[in-house]
Formats: sequence, C-alpha cells, structure tokens
Amino acid sequence: MYVVLLNYTAPQADIDAWLVDHYEWVTQHYDAGDFIATGHRRPMAGAVIIARAMPRGRLEAILATDPFALHKLTRHEVIEFQALRTVPELARYADPLAPARE
Repeated sequence: MYVVLLNYTAPQADIDAWLVDHYEWVTQHYDAGDFIATGHRRPMAGAVIIARAMPRGRLEAILATDPFALHKLTRHEVIEFQALRTVPELARYADPLAPARE
C-alpha cells in the first residue's frame, strides 16, 4: 500500500485553477479501485492519498497524470508500506494480487 503526500509548490490561486480537474482525476481513480482515501493536509500545504497495493510503476504512472503534476503545481512523495494488519474491510486493498474492483 502507499501513502502519497502531495506538497504544493505553487501559489494557492494556481492550485485552485486546476482543482476541479484534480478532483475529477481523483474520482476516476476511486472508481478504478486505485485509491482508498484522500484529503487535504492540515495546515493546507497539500494533500494525502492512500493507495491500494499495486506495482510501484503503476502508481507512478497514475500520479504522472494528476493535473497538479502535469502543470508542476505539486511534488508527490510516495511512501510504500506493507500493511501487516488492517480492519477486515481494507484487507483486499493490502493484497497486490487482489482485483482492484470486485
């Protein structure tokens, strides 16, 4: 699994200009089963994405299509971890061999 920290590198006005496109991108990856949770960081310095287990190259390819990344508004910091325990509802997201959508 992954924790992805999005660190803003542009003024908030530039971020706001691409926010709708970014939200559509996030929704696309929820629908595909790639993302488990997302949200704003506090204080507002960026965002966090929790992504299911998958090959790292696949995640990096997904992140490269983020409108924020395409317009060089954020820097993505990817932290990979092996979930040894989860609540039962999240177990399938920790298994890289489990289908993204059931």
